Amino acid sequence: MTVLTPWGELPAIPVLLVVGILGACFGSFANVLIYRLPAEESLIKPASRCPGCGKPIAWYDNIPVLSWLVLKGKCRQCKSTISIQYPLIELASACLAVFAVWKWGATYSGMASGLLFIGLLALVIIDLRHWLLPFAITIPLTFIGLGGAAFFDMIPLSTALIGAAVGFGIFLFMLLGGKFVFKKEAMGGGDVVFGAMAGSFLGWQLTLLMIFMASALGTLLALIFIVLRKGVAGREVPFGPFLAVALVICLFWGQGFIDAYLKMLGR
Repeated sequence: MTVLTPWGELPAIPVLLVVGILGACFGSFANVLIYRLPAEESLIKPASRCPGCGKPIAWYDNIPVLSWLVLKGKCRQCKSTISIQYPLIELASACLAVFAVWKWGATYSGMASGLLFIGLLALVIIDLRHWLLPFAITIPLTFIGLGGAAFFDMIPLSTALIGAAVGFGIFLFMLLGGKFVFKKEAMGGGDVVFGAMAGSFLGWQLTLLMIFMASALGTLLALIFIVLRKGVAGREVPFGPFLAVALVICLFWGQGFIDAYLKMLGR
């Protein structure tokens, strides 16, 4: 099996191995984003430190996944437990990067999709914990999507620009409309930029489908709570995770859904 690269078709195993290592490294950075962005801490300083004793972590104790396994999930200095979240995020990020490159090759599309998946993973965790979709993740991903449309092999630039504008505009309308009707924020500014980010990767048609699908998923979850007689009061879930799931579904199968729908209408 081979993988498409800028240098032609290359054996898949070494390419995917390198991609997996890089993905784990980006997963390590995703852990930094998950912990520091909600706390409004610098992403650069201080360097990685033990959450227990606060002492800096040496580079050889900061190797993704491997260091956690070698240290058996404990700090070398104080022996306090280090959350299993760190290696799980790193491992998941490695798998997401490998899958993206396996699907689209070691091309801009493959690498951009891998970064998108890792970014979505971080966004989902942050949103579930803090009801927050940080601009520090969504804005760079928006430019990655637009850059791929402008200079590489992703969707046409006009499609990406219209998609970003539609996603941004719809969520801005929902934000302002919610404030006007309910006299409180129905969603935050993070959702608005998320819409632009999604549109830069999907285009306007799939962005509309993503919003519909995310709303349907949220409604389905509420119905499940009702059927199980758990109620929905006190069980509010942020919209970000539904948007992330719907975005991935649309990225893979969205155009097929649209084609099937148009065919059903005889168009």
